[in-house]
Amino acid sequence: MTHAGALVAKGLTKHYGGVKALGDVSFVLAPGQTLGVIGPNGAGKSTLLSLLSGGARPTSGTVTWDGRRIDDLPSYKVARLGIGRARQIPRPFRRLTVRQNLEVAANSAVAAREDRAPLVTRTLDECGLLARAATPTGELGLLDLKRLEVARALALDPRVILLDEVAGGLMGPEVSAIADLIGSIRQRGISIVIVEHVQGVIGRHADHAIVLDWGRVIAEGSPREVAADPKVVEVYFGAATAMQPKAADPALRTAPLVLEVDRVTAGYGGLTALSDVSITLRQGEVVGIIGANGAGKTTLCRVIAGLVPSKSGAVSLLGEDVTALAPHRRARRGLAICHEGRRLFTGLSVEENLDLGAALSGGSREEIKRRRGEIYGMFPVLAERANKSAGAMSGGQQQMLAIGRALMAAPKVLLLDELSLGLAPLVIETIYQALDHIRSLGVSIVLVEQNTHRCLSVADRVYVLERGHVSYGGLPEGLMKQDVLRQAYFGETA
Repeated sequence: MTHAGALVAKGLTKHYGGVKALGDVSFVLAPGQTLGVIGPNGAGKSTLLSLLSGGARPTSGTVTWDGRRIDDLPSYKVARLGIGRARQIPRPFRRLTVRQNLEVAANSAVAAREDRAPLVTRTLDECGLLARAATPTGELGLLDLKRLEVARALALDPRVILLDEVAGGLMGPEVSAIADLIGSIRQRGISIVIVEHVQGVIGRHADHAIVLDWGRVIAEGSPREVAADPKVVEVYFGAATAMQPKAADPALRTAPLVLEVDRVTAGYGGLTALSDVSITLRQGEVVGIIGANGAGKTTLCRVIAGLVPSKSGAVSLLGEDVTALAPHRRARRGLAICHEGRRLFTGLSVEENLDLGAALSGGSREEIKRRRGEIYGMFPVLAERANKSAGAMSGGQQQMLAIGRALMAAPKVLLLDELSLGLAPLVIETIYQALDHIRSLGVSIVLVEQNTHRCLSVADRVYVLERGHVSYGGLPEGLMKQDVLRQAYFGETA
């Protein structure tokens, strides 16, 4: 069947070595329609856009546009056919002006030089960049860089545009400005595929949405329908079966502060990932940090650890201002982090990885041996594999090792970033059971977690991050009674 003017994906599958990044994805995007693509980190969203734009070849399956197969074409030929792509991280020619960047793109769309100027001027005006046409792109702020990225795709005079998280890193009115720009593109009848963590943008503009998880479509329908789908809710919030928020412990309300983040703003280059964020952690507490992808959770961990500098605000550890201290100096003062992705020395043994965790703690050989025994008691599988390479272990075993390595530093405050990401349910249960034992060692915990219900079952207090801001801070039971979660993850209330 031929779909005139439609972009059609049929059975798209992509392998990278032994990893299946995308599996059997199909859809039909009719002319003038907008398709929203959502899903957690690693779901395959950007891989899908790469296959649609010619940036990668599918392992199997096809992409056709207006009846012509295009999955075997290089990206520049796909662009010349009328399919533009705006990337999550803008990639302009920084030594050129804004107008010159668009002229480069228009060169592929319009053969005659005299016809390019009207296209470029119209695009500059539509994207709110006309007043900055002569500005070198290196002088632009993040919002204008995002506008320019979209403008470069529009300067191809496309019939289809692929938007990859173009609202990512923007705040408040900036998100509204990008959403308005997407609306103007829709009004021109251009077909759109939009990948976005800011789900309010999807809800406002998408005619249809698909949800990816581990490379497969788990739900599709209108944005409101997929947001209510039980499978989607479980992907974003975790399974709610038998999980109840932890009851409040009155004794913790007056326990000493061990960590304080006070009105911190931070980011990367021109991107603001955290804005005026404040959190506290008291001795003996587990404080949960939850929120949608791109909300700023990992950035918060990295700011606390000193791996990302704050632009303003302060971080205090055990009563000492450590804002200006390097990461290793914070570690020596009692802070440890278990990173998302584990970051083990895979060529070293389990025991060698553990011993490296104690390098900054100053403990004696006997003390280090005692700590190692404590870790082995908590995770017996590590003792069984003490002399085995860390790289030869399963993902769950590696996560146990990463936690153990952090604990070898004898911290007072432990940051756990995405504790359960990618792990099997039985492994998650084993690791969560260990949290009470970790607290018994005198360790207070900041728990960043994508499994929301699991986090709420152990957290004494919880903060919800939404686009770099704290939208809720308080007891887990209070959060369950509000629409904060749906707003933070899907941009809507129930």
